[in-house]
This record gives sequence, structure tokens and C-alpha cells, in this order.
Amino acid sequence: MAMLNGLMLEIPMHPHLADHEPHGLHMHYAPPSSRLAERFRATTLMNLAELIVEHGLGRTGVCAAEGCDHVYADTSRAGRRRFCSEGCANRTNVAAFRARRRE
Repeated sequence: MAMLNGLMLEIPMHPHLADHEPHGLHMHYAPPSSRLAERFRATTLMNLAELIVEHGLGRTGVCAAEGCDHVYADTSRAGRRRFCSEGCANRTNVAAFRARRRE
């Protein structure tokens, strides 16, 4: 949480409503004069903060698949996600199945 707060302090934030096509009414977090990279960073940080507030820090993680270091946000009802994607989950499960068959 301290790291996220620190990152949010580094980016100039200027939350405001925007209404333009095709997105309709939505939030922008960086000043309109900001560079594109700063706008992306501000939006990403705010969305991550909202995710943590809504679901808790325990609902984020690093993929459990061997060789994968992608992160994920678990918004499922059960909160038992372990992989970043179905592809990583399938590869891990197939590898475990084949290992059991070899034994």
C-alpha cells in the first residue's frame, strides 16, 4: 500500500469527468495537458487503487505457472485464482496430468 501511495504522489493527479465518443461519461485522472504516458500511468494507478479498495490486496498475485511472472487481479467470487490466464492454468494442469501418468 505504501508503494502504491508513493507512486500516486509522483504523478500529477487532476481527476475530472470527460464525455467523448465512443466511451461516454468516464473519469480521467491526469491533467488534460499531460503527456500520454503520464495519463496512462495515472489511470493505471487509480484503477489499481480502486481494485485494492474493493477486493483487498490479497486479491492480487503473480501467476503460479512455471516460467510466468505476469500479475493478475482476482475478482472472482471465491478468490482462489492462481494463474494470469486460462492458457497458463491449462499448461500447468496438463503438465501435472502427464507427470502423474508417467509415475
